[in-house]
Order: sequence, then structure tokens, then C-alpha cells
Amino acid sequence: MAVTALSVADLQRNERARRALLGGAGIAIAILLGLAAGAIGKSQDAIGLAIAVALPVIWWWAPATGVITLLGCSAVVEQFQYSIAGKPGLDAFTDKIPFFTSLQGGVGLSGLVFSPADLSVIVLLLVWLTRGVTRGELRLPRSQVSAAVAVMVLLALLALVRGVGLGGNDTRAALWEVRPWIYLGATYLFASQFITTRRAFQAVLWTLVLGSGFKAIQGVYIWIQTRGLNLGTAPAILAHEESFFFGLFAMLTLALWLYGQRGWLRTTATALLPLVLLADFANSRRDAVLILGAGTLVLLVLTYAALPERRAMLRRVAVAALLVSAVYLPAEWNGSGTFAEPAQAVRSAIAPDARDQLSNQYRINEDANIGDNIAHGNPLLGTGFGVPIDYGYVPIVNIQNVDSMILWEPHNDVLYIWMRMGIPGELALWLLIAAGILAGTRATRSTDREVAALGAVVASATVGWLLMGYTDMGFTWFRIAIVFGGLLGLLHARMSRDPSLAAHARNDVP
Repeated sequence: MAVTALSVADLQRNERARRALLGGAGIAIAILLGLAAGAIGKSQDAIGLAIAVALPVIWWWAPATGVITLLGCSAVVEQFQYSIAGKPGLDAFTDKIPFFTSLQGGVGLSGLVFSPADLSVIVLLLVWLTRGVTRGELRLPRSQVSAAVAVMVLLALLALVRGVGLGGNDTRAALWEVRPWIYLGATYLFASQFITTRRAFQAVLWTLVLGSGFKAIQGVYIWIQTRGLNLGTAPAILAHEESFFFGLFAMLTLALWLYGQRGWLRTTATALLPLVLLADFANSRRDAVLILGAGTLVLLVLTYAALPERRAMLRRVAVAALLVSAVYLPAEWNGSGTFAEPAQAVRSAIAPDARDQLSNQYRINEDANIGDNIAHGNPLLGTGFGVPIDYGYVPIVNIQNVDSMILWEPHNDVLYIWMRMGIPGELALWLLIAAGILAGTRATRSTDREVAALGAVVASATVGWLLMGYTDMGFTWFRIAIVFGGLLGLLHARMSRDPSLAAHARNDVP
């Protein structure tokens, strides 16, 4: 009887804890809705108000839609507004949507530093907590990837506390720096827990395909509008992050073909691929060719190992690619224009022209300054977030008028992690990269070709994420953090429900 009484008491305590959590979550959601209502009411947007009120309800009822919303907004909406050189007023109109802008900056609510992206993450976190508690399903993903993600998020929070706690530093910049890691960890958690059906999985892939396809259409339109400009060099037509997204699109399309995934998704992706490649090359980003080439190579190598029946075909493709390159590179080595962009990207690394040499020298000087900041700061624990970078060690061009965040976030994010989070952060970063590649590689063993294709894409995307971080702030772009975290979470969700990979998904060991 004593045991029975104890069990009842435990149940009562658990029920009280559950009600307390639900009550607290309800209050938090009410506050968030009040902020959204106030913001939208101030802008007199009744439709926006209805959306702000409806989304939390929809996300609680069907949480996979929350993941799709985050990924869709990240694929389509720019983090910053921008303009096209020589063509005032021409840009992707989506850069004016204030999804990543604080309510203070976006709709003029003084003192509110949260953005719609922040509020979305907070609401989805409350949805995860309340659904898990009420249904008795609250759990965390368990794998090498989830452990690496958790460590990176923890170290980012410690860097925030360390940087702000030192005093005299920029709290706003510190909060800006911690955001991408919160976004990456949150979307990984949401995707790993909320994507529980094949229908939801397909919806995520459709979101990425249509999002990048839409950006490609925007890019091609802008490219057509800028073709008559005589600026000496082709202007960038879209945001930096499209280099990663367009590379991901190409790898996903290729994987759908190699792994035999028939259907409208593959048909749509294939139809949009020429536009995506055109927009990618027209965007004049050197890292775009690097990400596309390296990611494709990783995907082909994994496919060669995973699918013996494709090996003869892949050998023929490799020979054909070498022959085409042997003709194309010499022909376009001194070329100009969009078609010559891949050749120019290769040339810039081997024999850069005057413009590329200036860019390369800037990066060399910037890296030297970051190295000195590491040496003169705290090589073991890092400086923390919000600490201004000292660019006085090696002479360098001041570009703060072009990029105000360069005082806190340099281009080389691999060195940046060491500077901010110390040696533990650098080790955790490489463990995350290794875990992402290994998880993707392991997924290619699946007997489910859809899971195998996703694994190959995620491994390739992890390499692309590393290259983007090494060359151009890829770890600190909000959009990339959300999509990359979502991809890792999506892979965990599929692997954990794959009978042929169940043991590996649980333990994440070969």
C-alpha cells in the first residue's frame, strides 16, 4: 500500500509539474503573441496579425510545418538588404522582408531586439516542450551529431557570457554572434523531433527545391537587367548565402537521379537546375564554384562506394568531365562573362588578376590579424562574443563602411571560432564536421534509397558548409545556420526510423 501511495503521489507531482509547464508556456506564448500583435498593429497589417496569431496554433497541431516555415523563410528571405552596383533600386525584393531584422529595426518598436526569426524559434521550442510533456514524449536526439551540436551551442552560450561579462564590449554584437549557433541547434532539434513521416520529409525537400528555384528566377531576372552595365567586372546579383543554397540544390538534384528517386520532385528540380546554375555563376561568387565542385565530388565518391551498379556509369562521367574541363578551362582562362565564371574562379586561385590579388591579399592580412588576436587574447578559452577585433597588427583596408559587422565577424570563420571559443570551440567545430560527414556516409548504407540519397547530400552539404565558413563567413550567416541545422536534424529523423540503420542511428557508431 505504501508503494501504491507513493506512486499516486508521484503521479500527482508529475501532473502538477506538467500543469506548471503548460501554464508557463501559455504565458510565454501569450507574451510573444502580444509582441507580434503590437508590432503588426502598429504597421496596420491585419493579414500579418492573423498569421502571427494562427502560426503558433498550426505549429502545435502540426509541428512539422514550423520546421518548413523556418527553412522556407531562410531559403527565400535575405538576411540583409542589398543593392546592385550601377543599377540603383534593383535587387531581390525579398531582401526587404524583415524576417531576420529586429522588431525595433523592422517595424519601429523601440527596445525590442528580437526578430521574427527569434520569435519563431522560441515558439517552436515551447511547442516542443509542451507537446513532449503533455504526450509523455519529451526526448532529445542521441547521436554523435547531436552531441557535437549540443557542445557547439553550449560553447557559444559560454562565449556570450564570457564576452558580455568582461564589460566594455558590445552586447548587441555579442547577441548577433550567438544567434547562428542557437538557430543551428534549434532547427536540428526541431527537424529531428518533428519530421516523423515521409510526407513531412518530402515537404522539407520541396521547400528547399522551390525556395532555391525561386531565388534562381530572381537571380536570372536581375542578371538580364544588368547585362548592359559596363562596370569592368560583373556585379553580384544575389546574397552571398546563395552560393551554399545553389550548391545544395545541385547536389540534391544529382542525388535524386543517382539514387533512382523518381517523381515530381526530381522532375521539378531538374527543370529548375539550368536556372539555378545560371544564377549561381552570374552571382560572381568565387566560393560558389568551390562549393559546387567539392560537394559534387564528395557525392559522386559516396555514390561510387554505396552503389556498385552505378560505378561503370560514374567512371564514364568522370572521363567525360575531365575531357570537357581540358577543353573548357584553356578556352575560358582569359574569358569574361557568366559562362567563363567557373574558369575564372579556378584561375583566381592559381593566377589571380589584379582585382583578385587585392581580394586575396585582404584575406591574408585579415587572417594574420585574427591570428594575432588569438595569440594576444586567450588562445585556450577565446575572447568570447562582442569583443571588437583588433585590426591594428597588420595593415589592412578598412571596409567597415561596407560591412559594419567586420569589426566582430571576419571572413575566415574557422579562425573566428578559435578566436571566440578557444581551443574547445575549434575542436568541437571539427568534431561536428566529422560527425556530419560520417552520419551522411553511414546513411548511404541504407536499403532505403531515399535515405541513402539524403545521406550523400548531407555529407556533401557538410563539406560545402565548411568551405563557406572558411572562405566567406558561412558559419555566421543566419540563413545557412538554419538550413544546415535542419538538414542534420532531417537526417537524424530518417536514420532513426530506418530499420536497416536502427542500430547505427541509436549508437551512431559503425
